[in-house]
Amino acid sequence: MRNLSISGKRVRKLKASVMIVVLLLAACSTGVMTDDSSEKVTLTMWFWRGSGFEKIIPEFEKAHPNIDIQPQIMRFDDAHSKLFTTLSAGSGAPDIAMVDISQLDSFLQYPGMFYNLNDFGAPSIKNRYLDWKWNQAVRGDHVVGLPTDIGPTVMYYRKDLFEKAGLPTEPDEVTKRIQTWEDYIEAGIQLKRETGKYMISSPWHFFMAVRDQGDHPYFNRKNQLVLGTDPQTKKAWNLMIEVKEKEIAGTYGDGTPEEGAALNKGDVSTVLSAAWKKGHIESNAPDAKGKWRAALMPEGTANMAGSFLTLPKQGKHPEEAYQAIQWLLAPEQQLDIFEDEGNFPSTPSVYDDPAIHDTSYEYWGGQKMGRLFAKAAKRAKANYMGPEYRAVDSLVEEQIDLIIHSDKDPKQAWKDLLERVQNQLKRG
Repeated sequence: MRNLSISGKRVRKLKASVMIVVLLLAACSTGVMTDDSSEKVTLTMWFWRGSGFEKIIPEFEKAHPNIDIQPQIMRFDDAHSKLFTTLSAGSGAPDIAMVDISQLDSFLQYPGMFYNLNDFGAPSIKNRYLDWKWNQAVRGDHVVGLPTDIGPTVMYYRKDLFEKAGLPTEPDEVTKRIQTWEDYIEAGIQLKRETGKYMISSPWHFFMAVRDQGDHPYFNRKNQLVLGTDPQTKKAWNLMIEVKEKEIAGTYGDGTPEEGAALNKGDVSTVLSAAWKKGHIESNAPDAKGKWRAALMPEGTANMAGSFLTLPKQGKHPEEAYQAIQWLLAPEQQLDIFEDEGNFPSTPSVYDDPAIHDTSYEYWGGQKMGRLFAKAAKRAKANYMGPEYRAVDSLVEEQIDLIIHSDKDPKQAWKDLLERVQNQLKRG
C-alpha cells in the first residue's frame, strides 16, 4: 500500500477542474460553443490494456468539449498486426495508434504513413521528455510519435534470502556489493550454497538483462545483422552459459504460473527487469509482502519496453489528434497514470513530485521505489532494435530454450542460431 498524501493527484485534479470551468466559460462568452453535435470531432484510438489511457480520456474530453475519443483496447499483438494490415491496405487505421518500442522500427521503415509531428509543434514540447526516449521515434526530420512510459531496469531481490546467504540486504549496500555481472554470479553461487535457492528464474532472463545494456543487440542502425559480432550480445550469451552451468538459475518461463509460484514461495531470489515489473511481482507473490527490495542493476541501466502514440496518415483529423496526444502524454497525465497503473513517466520534470519521490511502499518494506526508478531512468540508454528484431529474438530464445531444457551444446546452439537467422533474413 502506498502512503500517499492528499496528494499531488487530488491537487492536480482540482486544478484541472478549475481550468475546465474557465475554458468552458470563455467558450460560452465568445459564442464558440454550440449544441450542434455535428461540429464535434470523433477520434479513434487503439491501445492495449494496462496503458491507463481509458481512465484519463474522460478528463481530456471535459477540457476539450469539441473532441470525443473512442478508445479500442486490444491485445498487444493484435494492436500491432491490425495497424500494419490497415496501413498496408490503405484504409481502416485509427486517428491515434499506440506502438511499442519493440515494434516501432518496423513502422519507422515507412515514416510517410504517419503524420510528421514536427508539423504540429512537436519541437516545442521535446524538452518534456528524456532525450533518449524522444529520439527513439525520430527518423531524419520526421517525428513519428510522442513518448508514453518507459521501462528503466533494476534488480529486484529477496531481502530475506540475501540475509540467509550472508549477502548485504539494504539497497545501497547491495548496489555496492553487486556492481558487475561477475559479482552477480558470485553472489548467486553463494546464495545457492547457503540457501539452496536460485538467483534468477531462468538463464533466458539473465541473457535479456545483459544483452539490453548494449547499443544494438542484433542489428546496427543501418539494419545490418551484428548478432555474431556485437560484443555485448556475445558477452550476454557467454555469461548466460556460465549461469546455467553454475546452476544458479531455474527453468521457469517468463510470466508463467510456475514462475509466479517460485517468486511467491521464495525459490527465486532476484528479478532483473523494468519498473513495470514491480506490479507483476506484487500480484504474483502476495505471500512475500515485505520481503522484496530493489537496487540498481549491475553495469548500468537499460530500457525494457515503453511505447509511443502515433498519428497514422489515414486519420482525418490530425490537428485534433495531436492536441489529444500531447495532452494525454503531458507530465501531469503521465504522473496520474503512474499513480494508477505504475507505468513510469518519460517526463523527468515529475520525478521530484511527492507521488514519485516520497511515496513509500509497504509491500517493499517501505522502500521509496520511485526514487530508484527515477535514478535508473536518468542513467538509462536505449538500444537499437531494427525491423526484424522480433523475428531474430524468437530464434535466439528458441536456441537458449534448447540449452536450458534439452542440454544442447552451447557452441552448437550458437552456430545453429547464426545459420537460422541468416536463413530467416534471406527468406524475408
